[in-house]
Amino acid sequence: MSERVFNLPNVITLLRLAAVPVVAWLIQQQRWEAACWLFLAAAVSDGIDGLLARWLDQMTQLGAALDSVADKALGLVTLVLLTQAEAIPVWVTLAILLRDSIIVLGALSYRGLAGHLEIHPTWLGKTHMAAEFALLTLVLADLGKLLALDEWLQPLFVTVFVIAVVSGIQYVWIWSAKARRERAAARIRSH
Repeated sequence: MSERVFNLPNVITLLRLAAVPVVAWLIQQQRWEAACWLFLAAAVSDGIDGLLARWLDQMTQLGAALDSVADKALGLVTLVLLTQAEAIPVWVTLAILLRDSIIVLGALSYRGLAGHLEIHPTWLGKTHMAAEFALLTLVLADLGKLLALDEWLQPLFVTVFVIAVVSGIQYVWIWSAKARRERAAARIRSH
C-alpha cells in the first residue's frame, strides 16, 4: 500500500465528505432536484475513488477510513433528513440505523476481545449499501419530480428493510463466530 496521503482518490473522498452538509442544506431547503443530483454525484464518487486508488496504487489507511466515514455520513444524514421530511418511513430508517449500530458495536466488542480488528465487507453488506444509496437517490428523484415512483416506493422500502435486517443478522453471525474462535484460541494459548 502506498502511503502518499494527498492523492486523487483521497481528494475525491474529501469532496464527497464536503458534499454532505450541502446535501443536508438542500434537503432542508426542499431543493429536491439539486439535492438529488449532488447526492447521486457523491454516491457515484464512492466507486470512482476506490477504483482509482486500486488502479493508481494509491490506497492508504487514511483513504480507507475517510471513505467509510464519507459513505456513512452521506447515507446517514440523507436518510435521517428524508425521514424527518416524511419521505421515508421511520421503520425503514430504524432498521438501517439498528443494523449499522449492531455492526459498529460488534466490531468494537470484537476489538476489545481480540485486540485487533480487520473488517471485510460481505457481499450482502455491499448489497445493502448499494440498495440504501439507490433508495435515497430514488426518493430524492421522486421528490424533485425527476421520476414518478409513487407505486414503486413501498416495494423499495420493503426491499431495503429486508436487506438491512438480513445483512445485520449476517454480521451478528460473522462477529459471533469470530469471537468464539478468538476465545477458543485464547484458551489454548493460556494452557
